[in-house]
Amino acid sequence: MNQHFSKLFLHWFGIIFLAYLGLVTVQYLVIMPIETIMVERNVAVVSLLYLPHAVRVLGAWMVGPKSILALIPASIFVYFVTRPDTGPLTQADFIIPMVGALCAPVAFELMRFVRIDVYPKSTGVISWRTLVFAGLLSSIINSFFSTLFLEGRFPIEDTFDVLTRFIIGDVMGLVIVLLLLVGLLKTFRRFASV
Repeated sequence: MNQHFSKLFLHWFGIIFLAYLGLVTVQYLVIMPIETIMVERNVAVVSLLYLPHAVRVLGAWMVGPKSILALIPASIFVYFVTRPDTGPLTQADFIIPMVGALCAPVAFELMRFVRIDVYPKSTGVISWRTLVFAGLLSSIINSFFSTLFLEGRFPIEDTFDVLTRFIIGDVMGLVIVLLLLVGLLKTFRRFASV
């Protein structure tokens, strides 16, 4: 049983890690260039459509708090690879990726603490609204703490803009990925029934 658990864990660890890196790649190669043309301000700091947030939320949903074991290294790796600032490292450079990695598992555990269990049920029924709410809560956690530690990397008058774009970007990224996954599942079911 222990060997089976370790294989399953490595399987999920790899899926979460690679999915996060894959969506970050899409983020930087596709979404950021488009957003830079349309928005122009603070795009390097925050996005209006942040797809990797879906991996955080879905990883925390499927694996639980153990998802941080994949999310933390993925988040740190991405942060330092995409870090635009070449200056000396600060405390914030280590805290910001940790906040991103921890926001979804913390949100799920906070919800469980107040008796809102979002984790998958053995019945197979998924409460999509509750899952999106968990994504919203994790985004609020992420936006507040990330904005706090990003202080000085954007004009102070843009604070509200950055906070709201964090939330909008994370939630929109989650919703888009969920819609894509639901569409893919329906397509697979159609082909499987043929």
